[in-house]
Amino acid sequence: MTQQATTSQASAPKGRKITLLNAVGYAFGDFYGGGFGQIATYLTLFWTTFAGLKVAQAGSIVGIATMLAAFSALVFGTLSDSLYKYKIGRKFGRRRFLILLGVPLLLVTILMFVPGMPFWAYFVVYALWIIANQLIMTPYSVLPNEMTTDFNGRTMLSTTRMLFSGISTAVVPLGMAAFLKALGDKQSSSYTISMGCFIALFAVCVFIAYKSTWELTPEEAGFDEVAIEAQKKEAFDFGKWLKGVGDIFVGYFSTLRNKTFRKHILIYLLGQSFLDIFGQVWLFFVLYNLNKPVAFGSALLGMALIGEPLKPVFGWLFAKLGPRKMFSLNFAGAIIGLLGLWGLWQTAAQNETSAWNAMLYVVMVWWLIFRAMTWFIPWNVFPFIPDVDMIMAGENRGGLYIGFQQFARKITAGLSAMAWGWFLGANGFVEDAFKAGKPQPDQAVNAIGTVLVWWIIAGLAIAWIISFTLKLDKKTDAVLLKEIDRLQNGGKKADVDPETKKVVEQLTGVKYEKCWPQTAE
Repeated sequence: MTQQATTSQASAPKGRKITLLNAVGYAFGDFYGGGFGQIATYLTLFWTTFAGLKVAQAGSIVGIATMLAAFSALVFGTLSDSLYKYKIGRKFGRRRFLILLGVPLLLVTILMFVPGMPFWAYFVVYALWIIANQLIMTPYSVLPNEMTTDFNGRTMLSTTRMLFSGISTAVVPLGMAAFLKALGDKQSSSYTISMGCFIALFAVCVFIAYKSTWELTPEEAGFDEVAIEAQKKEAFDFGKWLKGVGDIFVGYFSTLRNKTFRKHILIYLLGQSFLDIFGQVWLFFVLYNLNKPVAFGSALLGMALIGEPLKPVFGWLFAKLGPRKMFSLNFAGAIIGLLGLWGLWQTAAQNETSAWNAMLYVVMVWWLIFRAMTWFIPWNVFPFIPDVDMIMAGENRGGLYIGFQQFARKITAGLSAMAWGWFLGANGFVEDAFKAGKPQPDQAVNAIGTVLVWWIIAGLAIAWIISFTLKLDKKTDAVLLKEIDRLQNGGKKADVDPETKKVVEQLTGVKYEKCWPQTAE
């Protein structure tokens, strides 16, 4: 049978039929995934107020542990692919077994919100919190590809997952607002009880996802147990093993040859890392710059739920405007929202008036809409990146790109956490001011406002400038796909259309002649 005959018919979907119940069960895992990032909003406040840590120490714990987790992401990605090589994987599974291991690990991390531990203990427990996230979410994200090959089934899984993730980002702060209002926001026990409940809930959600999903068997995944056991009898070759490890890292960093990816990842990392800073510093800003209670600031974050029904609108705008114009809309709107928060800080003396409070709600809703867009756009650009790599390498290496992107994301998230912690510490931040009912020094208050408003504006402005040079859009991607199709069907590189050649070079940053590995013509 010819290749043409092979591909002319669509094969029947493989895997079990996905029901709504399956999709909801799977989506519970991302209720934890979405709520994971919300924990840091309360963690630094708890550590500096009730655990005796300096603000620079709190930032260092978050930063260093997060960077260490960047490497664990690479390890767990490789492990979840290859666990069938070992008896334990063939007995318990290669993906879901790792997810199950994350459940008891999550329960241990409740210790993050227990006062009175030494610095090193908080570091160890927070590192476990981050590593547990990688242990769970790395194999979790791959499961839809193994549960079914049916497009509609996968769409149901991913759509339901995104819905639960978005709901979680609102439920956690709203729930915390209720807890703190009922228990008080100046007792350590209030945070220990409330966060203990949420982390236990996350563990239950992950277990539900484990019970509701399935994966490929070793045979379906292409693992031959007989061949594996025979290979184990061969002498260990350290040189071969070391070369294999080196090849993995060379593959990851080879993605940076792709000019479009370099621009995309800079935009993505700037946006996400500065949004991390917003989440981590927000409650300090509410307490000391806006002079409002923690529960009130938490409730404001809960209004993020308004962004969920707008995601189809974001998708429609993305299709109509394309990435460059969409980024401009996004960054302009986000910067306006941050300037609104700066204006509210400058007029915080009027924070008891109805007009000031009404304006706070308006500005916060505005900001949260554009914050949601800052998360949304890069993930809609990313699926086009492997097309650019395809014309360069002659193969689809999407897994390498997502792996490197997540690795870089953790590194920059760690650096940003350390940066703001050190900055506030250097500007006289008083850790026990909230507990003692005292104001922060003016210098520290100004430092908090500088971080939350001007640092984030600077980061988004740089990302906005980079986005002006992004050439990837619907039109150029179509040119790229057409050229890939021509080359796959035996077309010669020498016959390339001049305009197509120009587009390929603009997107790849590589001379056309060096693209698409091909035998001599």
